Amino acid sequence: MRCKTVIILSSLVAVLAAVSGCSQQAVQATATASNAAQIDKSKYILSEEPEGAVGVMIAREDMQDQDDIVLVGRIGGRKNPWIEGRSAFMVIDAAMTVVADGEDSGGGEVCMDDCCASLRAECTTLVKIVDEQGKPLAIDARELLGAKANDMVVVKGKVQRDEKDGTFTIAASGVYVRR
Repeated sequence: MRCKTVIILSSLVAVLAAVSGCSQQAVQATATASNAAQIDKSKYILSEEPEGAVGVMIAREDMQDQDDIVLVGRIGGRKNPWIEGRSAFMVIDAAMTVVADGEDSGGGEVCMDDCCASLRAECTTLVKIVDEQGKPLAIDARELLGAKANDMVVVKGKVQRDEKDGTFTIAASGVYVRR
């Protein structure tokens, strides 16, 4: 009898924990949706394409930390280029072509397989659309921009380069999606 009571109580505790976890996720999802509704999308979507854009590979080679930048690239460079629920995504240099995994890649081509990981690192970068305080917006970039993978974008922002860990990202103040 005592063993049954312990099992029943343990089951009850597990169910209550799961229910409270679900309600916390629901509250968090509601808060994220509420934050997204409060974001003025027009502040981050550029109506005209900025001039003087450089590709990802040139930017990675020439630009320094905190430099102003206008970058052109294609949303991609990973199987899933989106950072879920955030205003962040990967771009690949517009000069690069993505080929099927396992296919031989020549000059200007890259695949998503592990064999091309180092080449992809040289021709891709993370773009974070940030607010005035430099924090990524709490809205999915697809929702903010109405963009999809392989769309060509021109990003205006600041370079964030860390030589110690080799990271190179763009803190974007605005994005133009070529249509």
